[in-house]
Amino acid sequence: MLKMKNRQYGKENIYDIQGENYTNKLLTLDFKKSKGGQKTYIKTGIFLGVLISSLLVSVIPFLSGFFLQIVIEDILGKSVLLGINFVFLIFFVYISAFILPVNYGFNNLAISIVMFPTLLGTIMSITLGLGGSSQYSILIAIPFIGLSIIIGWVGTIGIVFLLSIITISCKKVGAIFIFIFLFLMIILITFERNLSLQGILTLLAAITVLITGTIIAQKALKGDPKFAWIRDQAVFWAAIGGTSFYGCDLTDACFDGADLPHTDFRQAKLTRASFEGAMRLDLSRLQGTILEQPKVRKLLTSKMGFEEDYTGANLNGANLRGANLTGAILTEVQALDADFSGATLTGACIQEWNINKNTRFHNVLCEKVYLKCTRKGHGTFIFSEPKPDHGTFQPGEFEKWITEIQDTVDLIFQKGLNWKAFAFAITQTAIDTEGVNVSRYQVEHKGEGVMSVKVGVTPEANKAEIHQGIVNNYDSAVELLDRGAPLFLQAKNNQIEEIRDLLRSQWQEFREFVNVFSEANRSISIHGEGNRVYILKQAGDIMETKSEGFNVGGNFAIGGDNMTMTGAQLTLGDLTGQVTNTIQELHDVQSENGQDLVNILTNLQQSITTDPALAENQQKRALKAVETLAKEGKKPPEERDKDIAGMALDALQGISATVGHASKLAEFAEKYLPTLSKLFGLVG
Repeated sequence: MLKMKNRQYGKENIYDIQGENYTNKLLTLDFKKSKGGQKTYIKTGIFLGVLISSLLVSVIPFLSGFFLQIVIEDILGKSVLLGINFVFLIFFVYISAFILPVNYGFNNLAISIVMFPTLLGTIMSITLGLGGSSQYSILIAIPFIGLSIIIGWVGTIGIVFLLSIITISCKKVGAIFIFIFLFLMIILITFERNLSLQGILTLLAAITVLITGTIIAQKALKGDPKFAWIRDQAVFWAAIGGTSFYGCDLTDACFDGADLPHTDFRQAKLTRASFEGAMRLDLSRLQGTILEQPKVRKLLTSKMGFEEDYTGANLNGANLRGANLTGAILTEVQALDADFSGATLTGACIQEWNINKNTRFHNVLCEKVYLKCTRKGHGTFIFSEPKPDHGTFQPGEFEKWITEIQDTVDLIFQKGLNWKAFAFAITQTAIDTEGVNVSRYQVEHKGEGVMSVKVGVTPEANKAEIHQGIVNNYDSAVELLDRGAPLFLQAKNNQIEEIRDLLRSQWQEFREFVNVFSEANRSISIHGEGNRVYILKQAGDIMETKSEGFNVGGNFAIGGDNMTMTGAQLTLGDLTGQVTNTIQELHDVQSENGQDLVNILTNLQQSITTDPALAENQQKRALKAVETLAKEGKKPPEERDKDIAGMALDALQGISATVGHASKLAEFAEKYLPTLSKLFGLVG
């Protein structure tokens, strides 16, 4: 436990931590109402340093005016009439050059406006050699005018830093003193040479530099983003010798009511550290912390964020206990490990905010939140998608609701998103792994084809397993789709009841995913163990098929209860004979389009058995599909199982796609599969 001095300030005991160095220490102290910053002798040293620097800086505005004076004397010496006309023009250009940084900062455009004419005039003067010609006096004067402006800018920056540092360290009194000192020094240096007209012009130019520096210093201290770099550097130098918490672990520390100027919080861990009522943090070194953002700093110290816009703000680890965030826009805020305990969130928009299991919502006051807001004009937002959908959250309900939805699995797809494969991957993973919430997912374009996907999971879910499952299922689905093969869900027989429960709880979203990767409105098959097939109907029912089965290739085995042997267990000759017999039985059945079906299946069988592009296992799988079609064809049209027939056709389509257009099967499939689909009533 570190000790702090206890001093009496008025009627309160104030802990004095001025000048203390706690760098890289783990602290358990309560810094409530403490007084940080610098000791008096440090401030005195900074003041003297600024005063001495002012002696040197005061020369620079004089030099700027001196070079301007040279130009004016030269022009007046060549022609009085020409000189009088150009004196006003030169001063106009000079003053305009100092208006530029005041309005636009020291950016590339402002610098280029001065540098380019200066360099061009210098080159032309040297190249043309027109030093003594009066009509070219203004051309020759350009380099000197540009040099005068550049020197003046250097002096302006020096003055800005001196006034900013002294204001931060010694408040406005110190700044006024330094300003008067600089003004007197400029007058003294200027009129030490002479009191002529030229001397007065030099003084006017130097005072222009001083005034410009003063204006920019005020803008920087007020937080003008154009001069943020100046303010950051001024705070750095003004914080020398102040209290340092650099690299400290300040988790759950209390700085309520503390006065913390010139304090170094860089690299400090501020998770849930409280700064309610803390003062003068804007004069501290806050780089890399959430206190660096002015709007967030104000929220943490005042706990008032009523209808404020915090879009994209960093609130990671923020202590927002009891904060009033009624109607606040929290879109895309980062709030990992933040503490909202006791805060008011009624009417807030939490679109795409980022929270985690350590984000606290104990005793949050919230009747309703919104999941989306749209900007309409300056400062106007339209909130939509309220939660709950009806009524309001009762006490404790918001915490329960947000806890259930806050966990996600995040995935990145570098080459775009195949929606069919993605829908299959989530559906299959939901079957394989507990905890996937198919009703919660978010897809975001990151540019250049990169897609970011968030999938909702329950708090107790195994995120690593779900993440890997989605990735593996997605990659497998993409590979199958590239080959033209169909997609079939896989499940263990003992999972069917669990799937029924999943469908009952998330059927609407589940059906949407299924429809994406299924063909039109065709039902999806769920393949179980032992060649058992379950049909997922569009109404959400799962029914086990009783039809004899067939293989579709790869690891997907489709079949019914009556299946005694798989295609892999039969020789190719046995299987060919079995298919021939089944087609022959179709000859004897008087059914609509029966003969057409016989002819097509016979030719299809011949194409399969004589196709050199097909491997033996592919021939077996294709023949089993033909046999299934023949068995369904024996039934009256109204009794045929369209789902089984559809899966057989999908199997044939998938096998033909793997061997290319040159195969006999592929040629046949392209020509006759549409006809088979019509014969089995799969298409109109």
